[in-house]
Amino acid sequence: MDPELILASETPQLIQHFGATHLFALAVTLFIGFFVIYISRRNPSSQISATIAIAIAFLLITAYPVKIIGRCIDGIEINKNVIFPLQLCDVAAIAGFFALVLKNRLCAEITYFFGLAGTLQALFTPSTCYDFPSISYFSFFQLHSTVVIAALYLPLALCWKPRKGSVIRVWFCGICYVVIVGAFDFITGANYGFFREKAEGSLMDILHPWPYYIIEMAGLALVLFFILAVPFLRRSQSKN
Repeated sequence: MDPELILASETPQLIQHFGATHLFALAVTLFIGFFVIYISRRNPSSQISATIAIAIAFLLITAYPVKIIGRCIDGIEINKNVIFPLQLCDVAAIAGFFALVLKNRLCAEITYFFGLAGTLQALFTPSTCYDFPSISYFSFFQLHSTVVIAALYLPLALCWKPRKGSVIRVWFCGICYVVIVGAFDFITGANYGFFREKAEGSLMDILHPWPYYIIEMAGLALVLFFILAVPFLRRSQSKN
């Protein structure tokens, strides 16, 4: 048999959206997220809660190296689109790590808004995820599931809430991300942030062609950020 055909057959296939393995990963994410938030809310000052926060931070900061190692083991090419941790979800993961370890408020805001407005969408439409049982399958959900769990864990378990002006502040951080990473994409020909091409099989498919979808994503992000801030606005008003 042709060695190239053997190699092709051993390369993991992309996951089927809402197939069995995808639904399983979503179910595990939901269960773990509910469990860690429930335990921490029941025992806010216990060693268990501190251990959970450290575990989440560890999973966030190791997600990128695990992804690279997984691609090596799975025989998947490590190209210019994955060699650097410059995807929005990578940024949210790094921010989540500093939010949990250093208690940085801006990082907590970035994790919350980026995680629920961006990474959650990627969790439901995993266009770059390889299927089970590849290592890349586990590394994808390590990153995306943990970011979403961290985004919920910060306000629901640690009783953190965004500060006044956080929506515009984080949206401005997002615009800075677009400018910096977009320039990097233009120079290198990479596609971090999907600023050169849309992510196939994602919600980006309903947007207009390049470059208009970038402007649309920025506008949608601002709307979603305001929606995500509503629960905290109501809480502040009720206290007054």
